[in-house]
Amino acid sequence: MTDPDPSGVWADLAAADGLWAWGDEDGVAPWTDGGGHEVVPLWTTQEQAEAESLADAEPGEGPVFLDVDALLDAIPEWVAAGVGEAGLQSEGGRFTLTVPLIELTERLLRLQ
Repeated sequence: MTDPDPSGVWADLAAADGLWAWGDEDGVAPWTDGGGHEVVPLWTTQEQAEAESLADAEPGEGPVFLDVDALLDAIPEWVAAGVGEAGLQSEGGRFTLTVPLIELTERLLRLQ
């Protein structure tokens, strides 16, 4: 049997009851991935968010924790803005794991 969560992201999400994003008082801004698609950057730890974002940070930006309810509230706004996926793991500024926002929503609803 294969591991349904080989990266550990879903277990980390459940343990923390949320994910970290990069943003400011106006919210979380999507990033553009290598293929030109808008992706919401999310991480399982504050340290990951800082490591992947700090070099390109604008004044006032920083790690923002979004609990499950806040994530569920934000997803419709992201979809309305044309975002279809969330980046859940990155390395060197490139996403190594992305998931459709519909899958993220389903996972979050199971945690509620």
